[in-house]
Amino acid sequence: MGVGSLYTGRSNWDPVTNEHAATDPTDRSLATAVSGTGLLLLFWSILEPVGLFATGASVVFLPRYVVGYVTIFPSCFGMVSAGRWLRRCDLPVEHHRRIGVYWLVGGGGFLAFNLGLMTFFPTGSIWIVTNWIRWALSLGLAVGLVIGITESRAIYHTISAERQSMRAEHVEKQRDLVDHMNGILRHEVLNATQVILGNASSLRENDGPIRPSDERLERIYRQGEEVTGVIQEVRSLLGAMDADRVLAPMSLADVVRSEARKVSDRHPNADVDVRIPGDVTVRGDELLGRIFGNPLSNAVEHNDADAVHVVVEADRSNGSVAVRVRDDGDGIPDRKLDALFDRPMQGDHGLGLYLVREMAEGYEGSVALLETGASGTTFEVRLPAADADAGERREWADKTH
Repeated sequence: MGVGSLYTGRSNWDPVTNEHAATDPTDRSLATAVSGTGLLLLFWSILEPVGLFATGASVVFLPRYVVGYVTIFPSCFGMVSAGRWLRRCDLPVEHHRRIGVYWLVGGGGFLAFNLGLMTFFPTGSIWIVTNWIRWALSLGLAVGLVIGITESRAIYHTISAERQSMRAEHVEKQRDLVDHMNGILRHEVLNATQVILGNASSLRENDGPIRPSDERLERIYRQGEEVTGVIQEVRSLLGAMDADRVLAPMSLADVVRSEARKVSDRHPNADVDVRIPGDVTVRGDELLGRIFGNPLSNAVEHNDADAVHVVVEADRSNGSVAVRVRDDGDGIPDRKLDALFDRPMQGDHGLGLYLVREMAEGYEGSVALLETGASGTTFEVRLPAADADAGERREWADKTH
């Protein structure tokens, strides 16, 4: 029986632990194989000497045979007990595979070693040889099983502890985030709605006609835009924290060009040059564009030149895509650099680059300020490529987190 044949069947996937749970009956293949092998070796160990004794063979009284015969039983009983334990344990099925490999390699390796010894130490009796083979096989299987179970349990408990710690950290981060979002909504939305209500009340009390150029209408419009922007930013941030969202390959050029058009529509004097190949893809959803919308808007809104020029470039390397947003403005003041990506305090307007950072990390990416000065500012957003393999994604995740 090969290792692969021990694991035919459908496994359960536990969405909480993100692992296969060994609760499906089809996951009991290893337990059945271990217990069955232990029982077969046990019956063989009992029937053979009984037959030899019945035929009057004197080999059953030889010390070498007796020692080998007696020492087989603990290994057999151990495998039967281990099989029963594997049926009830909570180890996921992928750990059963590891145990099965150790079990088979231990039995096969120790048997091969003893077969080599037999060539140097001939016994002169076929029954001594069979007893030796049975002893080597049972002991090797038992030792391999013990090593496999011990290592698998250690790995499983280590992973479980790390996952529990990460889960607690994630819950704490979400709680802190919700508290902060609540403060921002209370402060900014409440302030804006008070301005809207105040101006609207003033307009209602005015008996005369309302002119389109009335400053109160403009204030209501500006505050309405601000409330909408804050709500959209909070929605984007909470969406990036949603573990159940579905990501799909998206054309990076299409996403960035869409955001560039929005900026150009708001600022006709801005020239946003997107230089991204059409075949570059990343995994994202409908919120992905907001990662690039903020750096593009900042590049235009904080540039006092009559004509603003922004260049967006991208290249792929080592399973990730680097997007650089470069402007020709006057740079970011030194006093703002230390807290550039920090969470804004209540009273600050918008979430700014903090939102960009959190969203980028939600897509397993990162954002960084590459350079800033009199000749302009360059931001880099790096995201995993959609066609990156699992190894490249893990390597990139380790680098960014």
